[in-house]
Amino acid sequence: MQSLVNNTVYTMTLHDVLFGDVWICSGQSNMQMAVIDIFNATEEINNAGKYPKIRIFTAALRASDTPIEELIDIVENWSVASPQSVGGPSFHYMSAVCWLYGRMIHEALGGRPIGLIATSWGGTFIEYWMPPSALHDCGISPNAVVPLQLQDQHAEAMSPNNTKLFNSMIYPFMRIVIYGVIWYQGESNILYNPDKYACTFAKLIQYWRQIWNERTNGLTDLQFPFGFVQISTWSNTSTTVGLFPVIRWHQTFDIGYVPNNVVPKVFMAVSLDLRDDPNG
Repeated sequence: MQSLVNNTVYTMTLHDVLFGDVWICSGQSNMQMAVIDIFNATEEINNAGKYPKIRIFTAALRASDTPIEELIDIVENWSVASPQSVGGPSFHYMSAVCWLYGRMIHEALGGRPIGLIATSWGGTFIEYWMPPSALHDCGISPNAVVPLQLQDQHAEAMSPNNTKLFNSMIYPFMRIVIYGVIWYQGESNILYNPDKYACTFAKLIQYWRQIWNERTNGLTDLQFPFGFVQISTWSNTSTTVGLFPVIRWHQTFDIGYVPNNVVPKVFMAVSLDLRDDPNG
């Protein structure tokens, strides 16, 4: 690539550039959990170097009162998959769900280059990840004071603006053309607006698609694929008692299955039977 500056020709050469599919991985702690935290971590980390066409990125946990164009901070900048880049510290980098999903679709698509952007924060409510218009559509004030249970030292920065993580950890990526999103969140909303989750989840998807399409001049599909993980069990009663079943139902927009006519091009990873064995 050449450019002319002050009558001088400068040449810039870019190396190791790939063109492929970029996926956003977002949500709360189950998405934030790192590869180092999974049962077969050693195997996954040691094998990561076999996938040089997978590139990974992790955003830092930061909040903003207004939408910003650039990330406040970065945990791991764009890196080639390797034991070092995949095997970061616990709940730091790289997101296990994001990595495993990306690795599997990379293999399933015959080695197509895959870019993975991990931007998640443990303990967060879905409202934090929504733009103000989406909250208004569900009858929620963007400035409502919400209970805080964020799993990080920056938690004190979160109240009362409901949209701070959309502003700081989603909006900066919305000029990147993406192929799709995977989402793992919902457990925290048993404590806040559980009755509104069918609306908030649907509106999050709708507005993310709309804004991403607009900010990339139509290059991101207006109906890009949006996948999510069904809320899993964590005790012997969490399949039938309490608000977990309510959130699971709302995850399907009160239909019982996806995709459906409420929100098209959505897919769900069923996890109801996948709780870790307490005996190892």
